[in-house]
This record gives sequence, C-alpha cells and structure tokens, in this order.
Amino acid sequence: MILVLLMAAALGAADDKEPASAPPAPAVVERVPVAAPLKKGEKRIKMICREETTTGTRFTKRVCYDKAELEARQEREREQFIESQNSQQINH
Repeated sequence: MILVLLMAAALGAADDKEPASAPPAPAVVERVPVAAPLKKGEKRIKMICREETTTGTRFTKRVCYDKAELEARQEREREQFIESQNSQQINH
C-alpha cells in the first residue's frame, strides 16, 4: 500500500514539471545611455567611486568624488595624520 502511494506521488510530481527541452525565456535587457551628450563648452567630470567604512561599524558605504575633490580630501587627511603624529611626539 505504501509503495503504491509513493509511486503515485512520484508520478504526480513528474507531471507538474516543465519539459526539460523547453528553453528558458530570454532576459529583457534595457539599454541605458552612458552619459548625456555634452553641450558646447562643457567638460566631462571623471568620478572616482570607492567603498568607505565609517568608524565604529562594519558597514561600508559607496561614495563618489570627482578627481579634484578626492585629491583635496586625501591631502587634508595626510595633513591631519602628520599633525596628530607631531602632537603625540610633543606630549610624550
């Protein structure tokens, strides 16, 4: 009796499946323009994106800067680091 029930369940499950020969539906690809055309006199700004972690957390956040802004930020950070190193040497 149990064998008959198992075989009936297996046959019922086999009927629910799609035939293996049917190809999957093609994915829809939407074309998105990379950038709008530049107007006369405009310059393209190159953006640099990176993942940054906020102090005190493991979560990262994607931030983007233009090249000049990133260089200014790195210079400020470098100066702050040097300043903190100098103040530690004075205090000890």
